Amino acid sequence: MSPGPADQVNAKELAARAAVLERRVDIEQLERVAAAGGLNGTRINAQLRFGTFDRRTTVDVTIDGVVVLACQRCLQPCECSVEEAASLMVVPRDTDAVPDEYEPVLGSADELSLAELIEEQVLLAIPLVPTHEDATRCAAHLRQAPASPAAVQAAPQVIEEKQMPFANLREMLEKKGER
Repeated sequence: MSPGPADQVNAKELAARAAVLERRVDIEQLERVAAAGGLNGTRINAQLRFGTFDRRTTVDVTIDGVVVLACQRCLQPCECSVEEAASLMVVPRDTDAVPDEYEPVLGSADELSLAELIEEQVLLAIPLVPTHEDATRCAAHLRQAPASPAAVQAAPQVIEEKQMPFANLREMLEKKGER
């Protein structure tokens, strides 16, 4: 589901009022998270605090929740808790300098996408290699799912061939000596 007009806010107005917005999003609203492997069951709570610093628009974003990803040990769904917080400053150009305590966000403060801000924080918070916290859960999943006979037949047969890279070295040296 693409971010729509309801997702776009005037961050300048919200900053002038020091507004705080709260959102609850799931995987259907997080396209890039889904593309990164996010599965159904993902649910994120986000809080966005708008403000100003040096007459520029700022947003403090805090997210927490659960992202469901495929465990890299057993390939079964795995709930990964995420928490992330960032202080952002909206800038129109990537060459604009921001104070050290802020991270720049490219865009217009008049039309800022909440979904993109939230999604960016979720992407930063998800683990690089998601796994079940308890490795015994993975072992249990693997024991419960024996390979089907069709899968065993479809698996390519690997014939290990012994490689002997210097097997004909003596022959090559003898030929060279004959010349």
